[in-house]
Amino acid sequence: MKTYSLDKFDIDILNVLQTNSRLSWVDLAQRVNLSASACQRRTQALQNEGIIERFTLNVDVESIGFDVEAFVSVSIERQDQEFAMMFRERMLRLPEVQSCYMLSGSIDFMLRIISRSLREYGQFIQQEILNLPGVKDATSSIVLECIKRDHAVPPTPDSPVRR
Repeated sequence: MKTYSLDKFDIDILNVLQTNSRLSWVDLAQRVNLSASACQRRTQALQNEGIIERFTLNVDVESIGFDVEAFVSVSIERQDQEFAMMFRERMLRLPEVQSCYMLSGSIDFMLRIISRSLREYGQFIQQEILNLPGVKDATSSIVLECIKRDHAVPPTPDSPVRR
């Protein structure tokens, strides 16, 4: 595993870009006390190292009609690894599945799913999750209120990044 050491400027760039990745190089430079060209070179290096995976935007899904958000814990048959691989591949193709994590313990996968209505959500669970080969159980928890949603990594100036 390769280690990439971040210096103060790299950390500052990451912290600023996690808040607003649409800043111009000049604006970024002013916030981190570097030249615009140095910010651009450093940001490109962080991308090349895989530390910055991509630039994206967050959409308020409720404002565009997705009124249901749920977390679903899924258990699959453990005897056959093929079921797990099929499940993983299927989750990658379902746009309603916003996140999918493989877990240790009694739950095999945790999904974050969005839907336009409870009825649509119920149909999705029945048709797309419970009908999959090897799925033993799926337990839903419907989000009543989002208290905090942040994708930014807490600043850790003294830790190297492992790749």
